[in-house]
Amino acid sequence: MARTRRLTILAALAGLALTSGLAEAQTNDPSFRLTNNSPTTINEIYVSSATVNEWGADRLGDRTLASGATYVLRLPAGQCVNDIRVVYDNGQASERRRVNTCSITDLVFP
Repeated sequence: MARTRRLTILAALAGLALTSGLAEAQTNDPSFRLTNNSPTTINEIYVSSATVNEWGADRLGDRTLASGATYVLRLPAGQCVNDIRVVYDNGQASERRRVNTCSITDLVFP
């Protein structure tokens, strides 16, 4: 009887651990911090789902991102695969396609 009870408790604990691990894996946060590691200021940042063919609005707005600075981009939950484009103050652009932002916390350009 004691052995059966002990096995039942162990099975319940194992199930709880497995369930919490699955729940954690499903709470995908696509937000990330972008660092400007170039000598040039970034004037524009665009992030869109890889399934969309348009960039949408500039995420920096009227701000700029100086060399060495960081900017946190908040994205909708579950939007994990994204295309990212930055435009420098000299007009040149750099892109990263199909980035799984749910699996990163930092992204460095260039």
